[in-house]
Amino acid sequence: HEIAHQWFGNMATEKSFAHLWLSEGFATYMTILYMENKYGADTANSMIEEDRQEIIEFAKTSDRPVVDDTKDYMELLNANSYQKGGWVLHMLRKQLGDTIFWRSVRSYYATYAGKNADTKDLQHIFEKVSGKNLATFFQQWLYTPALPKLEVNWRYLPTEKKASVTVKQLQKTLFSFPLDIQLNTGAVTKAINISKQEETFVIPVKEKPATLKLDPNTVLLFTGTVIENK
Repeated sequence: HEIAHQWFGNMATEKSFAHLWLSEGFATYMTILYMENKYGADTANSMIEEDRQEIIEFAKTSDRPVVDDTKDYMELLNANSYQKGGWVLHMLRKQLGDTIFWRSVRSYYATYAGKNADTKDLQHIFEKVSGKNLATFFQQWLYTPALPKLEVNWRYLPTEKKASVTVKQLQKTLFSFPLDIQLNTGAVTKAINISKQEETFVIPVKEKPATLKLDPNTVLLFTGTVIENK
């Protein structure tokens, strides 16, 4: 973590404390990436899952976003700046792919080494490299204090050999994100895009699934419950 700060925090430094995650989020995620390289994906996955739980617990008592302009700077030493900042990078990596992610990180560092940057600067670099508009992504994960809270109801349609899956967002502020759903029969994983308060998806299956699992590969920051309607 502290070694990573030589690059992110010390050499490329945030313009103000409001963007502290550009130091601490990077150092947190770089630690996980080192562990992934050294000990394997299972170790990294366990760490990212633990961080997700810390973020969820912190969000229960805080209504502050990651980019936080509070003048009480010690209050910024929290799960938003560290674990959630790292999770933002994790989701960028998973949504954009390793090649684009690392190209963006290298471009960000090359541009701001020995200089100061803020979150908008990082967004601009990632958009330029990826060719994608990431305004919604950055707004909801870094400037919005809420987290997606999902209720997923599903049922098997035997005549059609399909599973009907209804996803509800229970939090006040709607988020837009890809959600992976795994139906245990044949380990079928379906990626669906969520953007509304309630949406229903119909997924073909060979037989009735025994279970439905959300986010099997740990790539989304959220809380959720699954209910089977028989």
